[in-house]
This record gives sequence, C-alpha cells and structure tokens, in this order.
Amino acid sequence: MNVKTGCRALPALIAACIWAADQLIKHAVRQVPYDSVLMRVPGVLEITHCVNTGAAFSMLTGRTMLLALLSVALLGAILVFFMRCTRLRTSSAVALAALVGGGLGNLTDRVVFGGVTDYIRLLFISFPVFNLADICITCSILFLILELLTGRLDPFPEKP
Repeated sequence: MNVKTGCRALPALIAACIWAADQLIKHAVRQVPYDSVLMRVPGVLEITHCVNTGAAFSMLTGRTMLLALLSVALLGAILVFFMRCTRLRTSSAVALAALVGGGLGNLTDRVVFGGVTDYIRLLFISFPVFNLADICITCSILFLILELLTGRLDPFPEKP
C-alpha cells in the first residue's frame, strides 16, 4: 500500500499522537524531583527523572539553541521530503511520522524547558537515559536505513 500525494492525514495523526504521548509522559516525570526513581523493575530498568541539555549520548551538552535550530532544520527537511514524494510506502510514511513526532517531542522540551526530559534507565547495560521520543527517532531511522538498503524506499519512482 502506498501513501500518495494528498493523503497525509494518517502520518500527521501518528506524528501528533507520538508528540502528545511523549509530552504527557514527560509532564508526569517532571512532577517528581530530579534524579528520583518513580518505578523500578529490578535488574531491568527504572523510570527516573533526568534532563539532557545535549543531543544523543550528551553530545553538545549546553548547546540547547544550536540543537533546537538543527532540529527545526532537520524536521523541515523531512517535511519537505515527505510532501514532495510522489509515492511512498505506508510503512515508510509511518516511520517518517514517528521520526517527526519524536523530533517534535524533544524539540518542545528544548525550547520550553531548556533540555530534554529523559526517564528510561536500563540497569542491565551501561547506556544513557532516554525517552519515548528517542525510541521513536532511533527505530524510525533504523527502519528507513533498512528500507534504503533494500531498495524499498523509492519516493521518486521513474516513469515507465
């Protein structure tokens, strides 16, 4: 199934739902003191309140305005790409929607709160604390890379 020009409601709805869910969870997490544990699954994960003023793995820490501007530019490029596609597989459109929803979630945090609220800490591996938006961004990018590598992402098919 393909998402054709003019059929943009479903991806927009998916992006809006991801953004809203991300913001609702982060709002709940921000109600408890910084670095306190809200929930723990022993040996697996804990839900805790952390703030990251950088990007992935705390790169560019303290450069909130630069990261916000980069986010706006990347989200704009994704939206232009999506709008210019003549045909796009539904799975690719959903992945782009999840990427936009997650990107908007973290961008909202940067602009409104000065840093991204993170809350999922894995206990079985040494890994940075992350959030729902990060999961959506990472999974979307991995899926789109797989689509590109397998030739299934062809938004501008040649005319017969």
